[in-house]
Amino acid sequence: MEQSEDAHALLWDEYKYRHDHIWKKLFQITIAVVLLGAVPYLKPDITRVLQGWILIAPLLGTVLSLITLFLMHFELGLFARIAAAHRRHQEETGLIRHSPHHYFRYLVMIYVAFLFLVSLANVAVVRLLWLGQVA
Repeated sequence: MEQSEDAHALLWDEYKYRHDHIWKKLFQITIAVVLLGAVPYLKPDITRVLQGWILIAPLLGTVLSLITLFLMHFELGLFARIAAAHRRHQEETGLIRHSPHHYFRYLVMIYVAFLFLVSLANVAVVRLLWLGQVA
């Protein structure tokens, strides 16, 4: 029994770590993408000097969000396996009855995809509208 409790404690620690890791990365990536996307608007004088080169910052944000989309797919897959084992243990011991529907993975992936699309749209706005107004 003690060995089972130790295994569950390790499983619970891994579950908490992965869950917190995903949230931490989401916040970090969001801040990075937003800041990189805002660079052209922060100092119009610099945008005038750099002209098209200023697109590097928002493009970097777009690439970062795209890479995050792929990395989060793998991270969420690992988390799903850990979460399933944890939920199974909780149900077997009668602690909690879980719903068969788990939306965390889908919500995170939708959010990161949305972040990618918004950053891509921002690149278009900077290129097509902002650079013309500042120049």
